[in-house]
Amino acid sequence: MAFDLGFNFRGTSGFVTDAAYGVPGLAEMYPHTYTAANGYSINAGVSGTTGSENNAASNDPRIAGDNYVNPSTTTNFLVDLSSGSAPGAGTYSVDLAMGVSNFGTAMACVVKDNTTIILDLTNGGSGYVTTNGHYIDASGANLAATTSWTGTPVNLTFATTTCYLVLNPASLASYTMIGTFRLTLASSQSVVPALMAEYRQRGA
Repeated sequence: MAFDLGFNFRGTSGFVTDAAYGVPGLAEMYPHTYTAANGYSINAGVSGTTGSENNAASNDPRIAGDNYVNPSTTTNFLVDLSSGSAPGAGTYSVDLAMGVSNFGTAMACVVKDNTTIILDLTNGGSGYVTTNGHYIDASGANLAATTSWTGTPVNLTFATTTCYLVLNPASLASYTMIGTFRLTLASSQSVVPALMAEYRQRGA
């Protein structure tokens, strides 16, 4: 099974039940070790001021809550792709939901491979204006979602092992909320890196 771990951002761990690949993201500071029910683990966490909140327990667990940054504030969520059982640099299918169930605002984020932007969700710098229950997916589409999340993932290639999810990179005067951020090793990748990561994790 390919590496698959998704951060479901919210206020408290037990608010909803995650899928086997999901872990609650409660605005823990980096480095924090996250371990999913499927057995995969990784080190990640925020740097900067980030809030967390529960919103709608009836929603898909990926969008039941959010982590947010205040207006005119930028925060990084750092993921170490070489930690835990993560396979390191390579191509990942990235799924994300930027938004919140009960609030509308102009939101923006980017995904960086260390210092290089490889996914730009800033809408040309102005941010994406959403309404209640609408989310921006990894393709930049604006989707209405409640009990299910049907966002379109995109494949991103990381040449390094440093993945940054940067919330509100241009410090817009509005909130930015993130519901989920999932990294799945692309099916075309060799199984060797994943096996080596498992070997490393077991201390062999």
